[in-house]
Amino acid sequence: MSGVMDAWEKARLPAAYLARHCLAGADGRTILNFAQWTSPSAHRAFTADPRHQQTLGSAVQALYSADPPGRFLPHRFAERHGAAARCFTATWHDTEGEGRARSLADALAERAPAATASSAAVAEYFYAGEAGRQLLVLTGFQDEPSGAGPWFRPFRGLVRPAR
Repeated sequence: MSGVMDAWEKARLPAAYLARHCLAGADGRTILNFAQWTSPSAHRAFTADPRHQQTLGSAVQALYSADPPGRFLPHRFAERHGAAARCFTATWHDTEGEGRARSLADALAERAPAATASSAAVAEYFYAGEAGRQLLVLTGFQDEPSGAGPWFRPFRGLVRPAR
């Protein structure tokens, strides 16, 4: 995981790059690795450039990519308790289209805070899959969440400095 972040820190990043974050799984093997760009087309242009493929390819190849790969677009944020999130759970929902993914996100965001997976949740972040067939929900907690399922802690991030 450090190798990927080191490679990104050394790379010349375009103005369309906003941030990259690695979250370390509590199991010691799983990584949630995501980047933020100004648009999906900006990310596609960056990854299509052979120079970037060569520079970043070896570091990224060291990671094993598991489902669900792909691009997710931010859709909605729901604050639950107003505290800082220090741990996250990730839940993926399969949907039948972008409209259904967004409708599901809206329904989940509108439910009462006590109805969340855990009333200890401080926030939920909803991302619709670019292909429209998945919804990713990151739920933030102040403390390690109880219960089954993978959870993650922030490992390292790279955010473009404000100009």
